[in-house]
Amino acid sequence: MHKFLRILCLAAVMLPLALNSPSTAQDLFIDERREQIEDKKREIEARQHEQQTLKRQALFAIEALNVTNTQIEEIHTALIQVNDWIAAAQTRLSTVELSRTAAQERVNTTRQRVIELDEEIAAIREHLKDQVVNIYLDLAYEQNFLLEDGDPNRNARRQYYIEELGGDAQVLIDQMRRAQGDQQIAVQQAEQAQAEIEQAQAEIEQTLADLDELKKAQEKLQTEWDRKRKELEEQIEAEARASAEVENQIAGLNQDISNIESEIEREKERRRLAELERQRQAELARLAELERQRRQGVTQSAGQERTGQFDDINIPPPPQFFQPVPGKIGSGYGNRVHPIFGTTRFHAGVDYGGNTGDPVQAAASGTVIQVKSRTGYGNTVIIDHGTGWSTLYAHLSNYNVSEGQSVGIGEVIGFVGNTGWSTGPHLHFEIRYRGSPRNPVNYL
Repeated sequence: MHKFLRILCLAAVMLPLALNSPSTAQDLFIDERREQIEDKKREIEARQHEQQTLKRQALFAIEALNVTNTQIEEIHTALIQVNDWIAAAQTRLSTVELSRTAAQERVNTTRQRVIELDEEIAAIREHLKDQVVNIYLDLAYEQNFLLEDGDPNRNARRQYYIEELGGDAQVLIDQMRRAQGDQQIAVQQAEQAQAEIEQAQAEIEQTLADLDELKKAQEKLQTEWDRKRKELEEQIEAEARASAEVENQIAGLNQDISNIESEIEREKERRRLAELERQRQAELARLAELERQRRQGVTQSAGQERTGQFDDINIPPPPQFFQPVPGKIGSGYGNRVHPIFGTTRFHAGVDYGGNTGDPVQAAASGTVIQVKSRTGYGNTVIIDHGTGWSTLYAHLSNYNVSEGQSVGIGEVIGFVGNTGWSTGPHLHFEIRYRGSPRNPVNYL
């Protein structure tokens, strides 16, 4: 027994050392993956910062575009004013053109009138000249006609000539003066019309110059507006593309993180399954070792039971044990072929047949020291009866007590079941002294 305990202690010391290197490698694997996740998260933060910068720039560009739109509206208003000015100038130009045409017609008419008056004045002058010459000739023929006494008819005729000459001359002179006045007025009107034509021509030239400047200003404003709007729209589109690319990069990094986390979870699951397998193998090894030890000591134990001596230890008398269930023994104490594994193993107790749910009674009074599911045993209850004696009840379907509870002999502690390594409902019952199994048949 002492040798077996030393082997178990040595195994407990060596096992962590044997597992330390793989565990360290596995921890290094997870640490590396977690560091990769942190790197990805830092990269995501950088990309998010970059994306925020792009969004701010896009907002600035949009704000600038809004300002540009305001400027565009102002330019549009200015263009409307320019177009209004152009329309007004064109209307004025048409009016001036009409004025110039009318003035030109007046000039032409006046000039024609001046020509006609010139001809009329010339004719009057010629007529007046002819009359004066005729009278002069007639007077010269009759010299001293005013001093001579003669024919009264001659004197009357002479007087008529004089009066006639004076009247005709006055009329002709008045006509000539009127013609000269009309001529002067016509010349003034022609000069005024010419001045209006020159003024209208100047206004036309100025209006055309204004139109040209306004059209140039219009083209300049339109060109500047188109250029600025195009630049801002291209900037906004470029920032939108860059932001979308950053968003795709962030999505890719998040997918990388998800993949790494899945890899870590798979590794943890692999370790968990490996640990379960290790524990199962360790438990099988432990049970195999116990079975080997028990097989080696079964003969000695049987002899010691017959003589009442156990490793030279004085055993106190056991309590009076009571059969926990009324069923018959199906499998007894000692070596047997295991019903599940098919190998020869030591059976540390006896099996009583029963049905699932049959009450299981305490074989003696004592304190419940364990209520749990154990590998192979299934749901198990262990009762401490004092002085080193204890009983074990296994394969229970359910419990009726809890740890630390005091029970009396015959008190129901659980119910028959089929848990653990069992092929059917029954109760596995053990009696132990200081942990060493005893044949229950000898103590009931």
